[in-house]
Amino acid sequence: MPWYRKIVKPSAKTLSTAKKAAVLVHIFQGEQGLEVLYMRRPDYDGTHGGQVSFPGGRREEEDLSFKQTAIREAREEVGLFYEDYRIIQALEPLYIPPSNFLVHPFVSIAEEQPELELDPKEVAYTFSVPLSELRQGDLMGSAKVQTKLGKVKVPAYLWKDEVIWGATAIITARLVALLS
Repeated sequence: MPWYRKIVKPSAKTLSTAKKAAVLVHIFQGEQGLEVLYMRRPDYDGTHGGQVSFPGGRREEEDLSFKQTAIREAREEVGLFYEDYRIIQALEPLYIPPSNFLVHPFVSIAEEQPELELDPKEVAYTFSVPLSELRQGDLMGSAKVQTKLGKVKVPAYLWKDEVIWGATAIITARLVALLS
């Protein structure tokens, strides 16, 4: 995580009033062994426009749980159907200060590479990274990214032409730690 995130802890009030969301960290058996699914959001003016993320989004009134939010959002954004995978672990919720979201990540696993159907309003494209590459640690580095504060150097996973940073990198690091 960026250095300043380590010293700024959100208050209980901030966490209770933050917008709530959930994401699905989807692992599947792919051409290169177990792979982790990522998506790039389309470019737009919002805080997370053009960024790499996991399928997910805001909790809706009809969602009975954060797990249900992750399942619904994954279906809506990339066409993952719950019948094709199983959720194996909830990760610790993560507060994202720039957008004031408290995100609840869930790890899922599938035996096959998914056939995806992308919502073009939500997803520019998807890609996957072999879990073995993430676990080796060779993809960890840093990059300069555009934020509301201007260009900022941040820790990131660097995969081909993709820069996985911010909340997505923190969740990825938590996944790697869990599996190590």
